[in-house]
Amino acid sequence: MESSRQARQSPATPAEADGAYRHVTVIPRHPLIGAEVRGLDLAAPLGREVLDEVRRAWLAHLLLIFPEQRISDRQQIAFARNFGELEIHPSAAHRSSRHPEIYRVANVDEEGRILDSASEAWRYLNITWLWHSDSSFREVPSNGSILHGIEVTKAGGETLFCNLYAVYDALPAAMKRRIAGLRVRHSHDAVLRRGRELRRNAGYAELPPVSHPLVRRHPETGRASLFISPHTMEGIEERAVEESAALLDQLTAFAIQDRFVYRHVWRTDDVIFWDNRCTMHAVTPYDNAHARRIMHRTTIVGDRPVLPA
Repeated sequence: MESSRQARQSPATPAEADGAYRHVTVIPRHPLIGAEVRGLDLAAPLGREVLDEVRRAWLAHLLLIFPEQRISDRQQIAFARNFGELEIHPSAAHRSSRHPEIYRVANVDEEGRILDSASEAWRYLNITWLWHSDSSFREVPSNGSILHGIEVTKAGGETLFCNLYAVYDALPAAMKRRIAGLRVRHSHDAVLRRGRELRRNAGYAELPPVSHPLVRRHPETGRASLFISPHTMEGIEERAVEESAALLDQLTAFAIQDRFVYRHVWRTDDVIFWDNRCTMHAVTPYDNAHARRIMHRTTIVGDRPVLPA
């Protein structure tokens, strides 16, 4: 599995960089997913041509890494709004008190204290260690997410990203026929149940379960991808519980093979922008009772229901 550390130890040559851009330099980090973008200051307003190139790189690589971006929350919000309206996360305890568009993926509260391991907020954070696609529990899931690494860990706390286009393309033909037309129930309550029985009335917005196709079509690229989000999936509609669980587990195990996954080793002030419509991600465990980790996320609201492939 290639990591961002490996990529930094072996700098790309000019021939490896994507030469189809005039305003930015785009350097692939992994054969299937992820590219580093150089030549931008995300703290500054960006022109239309520059933003068009960022969007084109995002659609091509699914995940963009902007290193060395010392930005404020306001600047992150301004950058994210170039790509759509921003979501307010259903977990009130993790929202910024100053900027509700910021979801604090952090084991540290706003006063700088590491969260108590018995607290609701600490247990909710641990769910990020499960594979998921942001906001898959919504009727219209998120288009994309932007995450700023403010304080990063020295051991663990890496983020894994999976290319679900490539996963679907690689499925055996028999499996593609088996899952064609199936729909999966997703819910935020499923997230809470996986978080050591988090309490539904503890500051979470109430969201009804939703149904999404197991194979989706990207509205911009037209490509088909598997749509799995293990921490929100309750089961396949019109399938027995045992059959549903076994099939979803089988698909997840296939998807998280190293060949489909980019491992990002964080450096302070990395900013990452990924497409939730064709990826899923997970955080590797770390000592979150002692090691500080503060990430601020902005989430781009989806603009249409999930399209079946």
